[in-house]
Amino acid sequence: MEINPKYSIIIPFFNKWDLTHVRLHELYKYAPKECEVILINDASTELDCEGGISWWQEDVVTSFKIRYKKNKENLGFGGSMNLGARYAKGNILIFLSNDVKVSGDFISQIGILLDKNPKSLVGGEVISFPGGWNEFDIDGKHITIPYANGWLLACTQECWKDLGGFDLRYGKFDYEDVDLSTNAILRGYDIIPLGSQYVKHEHQGTTISDLNIDRLSQTKRNRGVYIEKWQSKLSKIADLGE
Repeated sequence: MEINPKYSIIIPFFNKWDLTHVRLHELYKYAPKECEVILINDASTELDCEGGISWWQEDVVTSFKIRYKKNKENLGFGGSMNLGARYAKGNILIFLSNDVKVSGDFISQIGILLDKNPKSLVGGEVISFPGGWNEFDIDGKHITIPYANGWLLACTQECWKDLGGFDLRYGKFDYEDVDLSTNAILRGYDIIPLGSQYVKHEHQGTTISDLNIDRLSQTKRNRGVYIEKWQSKLSKIADLGE
């Protein structure tokens, strides 16, 4: 009888198979046995992605199961993460960008935090200071909204279902992590930084395909989407932090 893993690590990618390959090597070295890795191929066009997946699934004996899904069309960051979460069997979901270098067992560290406080959203880092993205002028006040940065997020299955996952109104990228954090705070969850020395974001993001989307325009658009959605409640979040 197959026993469900404790952790489901969800990694989406678009092309640049070398990054995902390196991440799997690192997880091979450091991931505890009670894990599964779910790879979401976000409609990659480079053929080495399929060959790389086959090698890991058929020729390498790992302590964790590697599961694989290829999107028919590019869904972007939020859509691919949501899909991975639907396949996950673990009680703890870990959303990991493939440009995050792993040098030790950060997974057990996440487990300790969530076992202690299951009603929380864990981020590789939490931006609680004014960072531009999270600054807003609301009701005559300049406020800062804390958020867990999307390159590494973790929560329980129960939390994920309660939050409803990433909001797809943000399209392929930008502000979905701010939105998720805002939703979590308003529902009474703690936003906790992992602060692990075993993970480092290398800023080589590859979950976005080259679809002629202008990054600055997308960011401005999604900032507007976020404000429209949350404007009436942002002051409440600011008051909670005082």
